[in-house]
Amino acid sequence: MSSSFLDDLSSSHTSVSSMSSCAHHDTQTPHPCTCSDGMHSHDSGHLHDVHHMTDDAIQNRLRTAEQQCLLNGSRFTSLRRQVYSLILASDKPLGAYDLIQHLQDKRKKQAGSSAKNVAPPTIYRTLEFLLDQGFIHQLTSINAFVPCCHPRDKHFAAFLICNHCHRVQECSTLPINEVISFTKDEVGFAVTQSVMEMTGVCAPCQTQTDSTADIASI
Repeated sequence: MSSSFLDDLSSSHTSVSSMSSCAHHDTQTPHPCTCSDGMHSHDSGHLHDVHHMTDDAIQNRLRTAEQQCLLNGSRFTSLRRQVYSLILASDKPLGAYDLIQHLQDKRKKQAGSSAKNVAPPTIYRTLEFLLDQGFIHQLTSINAFVPCCHPRDKHFAAFLICNHCHRVQECSTLPINEVISFTKDEVGFAVTQSVMEMTGVCAPCQTQTDSTADIASI
């Protein structure tokens, strides 16, 4: 998680796919960007890391969320902003109780022993709001939340979850859309939400495992 951003915040089976309403990817990873706007970072045209955002990218997402809520008549409250900020700044998926602990620690830092406890129902309602707005996705297999890579674009995507490093990648590819199209055109079923999660081992971890095995065999 970006430490400087959190300092500012303190002072101020099968992988997941869900239909949401996402700006261009403003994550930063070691992979070279091939997109014309220079804001996407991914392994291929439709595979995107959901974490490792810069502070500027996080602030951009927050501004975009605030504008979207203003346009659709929703309130982007202080708590909603804080929870979304934590999910954006995290370097791993966060569960509801992770978020509660982060917020409780912040309150204790500000108010000491007199700090009020964070009520779990308010966090669940906040997460439901962020999901409804398309700002985040829920990974049901690990009961955690990650940022959506396309908050402003309706799309279906699958999530690739690495069991080793816990890296999460969002994949919005043609085969997924073909499944949705088949369901609609051939079966006559109108899909409003699709959840697809795939767990396994990401390419870097496979390479690392292979290298370790090679060294061990020497």
